[in-house]
Order: sequence, then C-alpha cells, then structure tokens
Amino acid sequence: MVSAQIRQTAYKIWISDLVNGEFINPEGEWDPSYVKVKNLNVSRVNIIANAIDKYKNEDSNHISLTLDDGSDNISLKTWNEDSKLLNNVEIGDMILVIARVKEYNNKIYLTPEIVRKLDKPEWMILRKKELVSEYGERKQVINSEHEIEQEFQDDMLPKITEESIFEEEPSNALRQKLLNTIEKNDKGDGADLAKVIFESKIKETKAQNLIYDLLKEGEIFEIKTGRVKLIQ
Repeated sequence: MVSAQIRQTAYKIWISDLVNGEFINPEGEWDPSYVKVKNLNVSRVNIIANAIDKYKNEDSNHISLTLDDGSDNISLKTWNEDSKLLNNVEIGDMILVIARVKEYNNKIYLTPEIVRKLDKPEWMILRKKELVSEYGERKQVINSEHEIEQEFQDDMLPKITEESIFEEEPSNALRQKLLNTIEKNDKGDGADLAKVIFESKIKETKAQNLIYDLLKEGEIFEIKTGRVKLIQ
C-alpha cells in the first residue's frame, strides 16, 4: 500500500495564494491539515523563494526564515534537530523548499522537509512562468516601500523548460535511479520517500508513479509510513 505521504502532492504555488487561503484542520486523527486554494487542498508545498530575513535563538535550536517569491512572504520555521536544515541558509539566498503547511495564531507558516540552495536565476524565472500559467499573474513586491505590477509573459523569459535543467531519461533509467537513491539513503531503517524523490531529480508526479510501480512489483517495500527499503 502506498503511504499517504506519497499521495500528498507538494504543490507549486504562489506564497500570496497560500497565506491568504483558508486553513482547514480536519477532525480525522490521520487527516493532514491544509490550505484551501481554489480547488486544491494544499498540505505540502514546493516553493522557490529568496530568504529576506533570518532569526536564530541563542541555542540555535530554533531558526526561522522569511521567504519572499515576489508575491508575498511567509515564515519557514524549524525546531531542535530540524534546525540543521536552515543552518547554512543566509539572507539573500535563493532556495527551493518542500514543506508542510501549518498555522499558529491564525497565521500560516511552513515547516521544511527538504531545503536546497539554488544558484541559477533560471530557477526563479522558470517557476514564475509555471505559476503564471497555472494561477495567473501576481503583484510583484519589490520592497516594503515600493510595489509594481509585473507581467510575466512568454516573450520576456528565456526559452527554458524543466527538462532543460533536469534532462529527461527513459523510464528504465529513472527506475534504476530511484532504486540507487533509495539504497544510498537507507541507513538501516529505510529511506525517506520525500528525500528520495527530491534527490533523484525526477519530476515529482513521475517519481510517485514509478515508486507505486516498484512497490506493486515487489522491488521495494514500505518498512513504515514514508520509508522504503529494497527487496534483497
């Protein structure tokens, strides 16, 4: 059986849609909380944004980043062991973060699962193009004192695609890449699926389908929720 974590898509979404959406906390014990954005129930997100502020307490066991994608900003918060995910992120860095949506005192924030620094501006350009295509244009915030309306149109953007950054491979090669990534990340208690998908650099939907096939075919098994091992 495929875990709930696999089926919960990490949506690419504008921060403004996220922070202005309706937060829902289901009554079911195992049902994840989510933000209602149009027809989507968003419990996990895939965001590319700039770190514009950072807070770290004296013991470094709580770190909070403020992320800005040009539409709005949101807090990315960690505690205890998870704080190591943000240790090396500094103000001005562009990052890709896969995170879960949370709420406290009626304010939506994120807790990260995976954080990766990005060093190419093409990432942000590509992401904005994807978001404009999916959700429409947003007001781009330049700073706290000045705002402009920015239209992201095809003729303004370089001719890049996700495939030009992560070259597509045949399915057999992708399956083997997933198996290799699972083996590399298994330290005895299985490999974390979210980390496997991210490190494989395979499109999330494609990776999820391949993992489902591997589970069904008995190539891997789920040792516990969200963690898998190879069949030896």
